[in-house]
Amino acid sequence: MPLEHPHVMMPPPALYLGGLLMGYGIDQALTLPAPTFPGDRWVILALAVIGTALVLAAVLQLRLARTTLVPHRPASQLLTGGVFRLSRNPIYLGFTALYLAMALSQHSAGMLIMLVPIVWVIQQHVIAAEEAFHAQQFGEQWQAYRQRVRRWL
Repeated sequence: MPLEHPHVMMPPPALYLGGLLMGYGIDQALTLPAPTFPGDRWVILALAVIGTALVLAAVLQLRLARTTLVPHRPASQLLTGGVFRLSRNPIYLGFTALYLAMALSQHSAGMLIMLVPIVWVIQQHVIAAEEAFHAQQFGEQWQAYRQRVRRWL
């Protein structure tokens, strides 16, 4: 039976926010060493700028193409240019960079620990559901794009 839309159960921004909150909880419950290193402010700034730029560029592209940016709604077209030439998932890549910037700026070991399961859920459930739908919806165009562009970077 064909899929009507990707079966994404939880909005990805909520997953990332949940990871930050759970990481904060871990920090409060355990005494973990605070991750710091020389030049961390520049790394944090770079991650924040890159993450913001990726998310904004992808959202702008999706809006200009008049297709959805909500992962549980069906896309009306497959975008393969702009930031979508760099990554099949520039918004999730941007969210991950922003998450890392937040975790490092808070010197939070708990938030860094929680990034692993968050990215796993995004990869195994959200992206997998979107890709199954795109394979059905866009057929050979999707397969060619998938061969050309990596899932993350």
